[in-house]
Amino acid sequence: MIIKSLTAATFAVALAAVPAQEARADAGDVVGGLIIGGLIGAAIANGNNGGGNRGTTSGGGGGGIPATQMGRDTQTALNYFGFQAGAVDGQIGNGTRQAIERYQLVMGYPVNGREYATYQYDQLMQAYYWAINGGSAQTGLVGQPLLIAYRDAQVAPQQPQVVVVPAPAPAQPAPQVVAQPPAQTVIVPAPQPASSNK
Repeated sequence: MIIKSLTAATFAVALAAVPAQEARADAGDVVGGLIIGGLIGAAIANGNNGGGNRGTTSGGGGGGIPATQMGRDTQTALNYFGFQAGAVDGQIGNGTRQAIERYQLVMGYPVNGREYATYQYDQLMQAYYWAINGGSAQTGLVGQPLLIAYRDAQVAPQQPQVVVVPAPAPAQPAPQVVAQPPAQTVIVPAPQPASSNK
């Protein structure tokens, strides 16, 4: 706070000490000056509001957690499955923590929004990517029922597929060939016609 006061006092003295000169500006310079002045004013106002938003949230007790891509992904997936994490800003605040606790409860994990384990995050994101890449269309489900369907599909033991192969037909015995003795030809003389001498 002392540094802010010293900075403001130094700036005021510098303005008073330098003689004013005529300044001319066109409309573009005026707009640019207004924008820059607005940004500086917003930064000063943010500084006077207890530190403002510095990429962290004070989640009610401990230090802040920085805004991260993991935070944005978590919020997006939680919102998709209906856990209402709030705005997707990457900052894990009370709303996101409560959504994580609702997610943990549905999934059967230990419920504590401050202890969001990696496996819980991985499961949430895998379910989210599966859902948006056709899982919802395949099952016809949305929200938490879709998440539960994904979880159950992952937990269910993978049953081996049984394929019934017909048993081969019993082997027919090969026909047995019995050798027959060659037929014997017997030559019988034809009977002679009887002569008539009478």
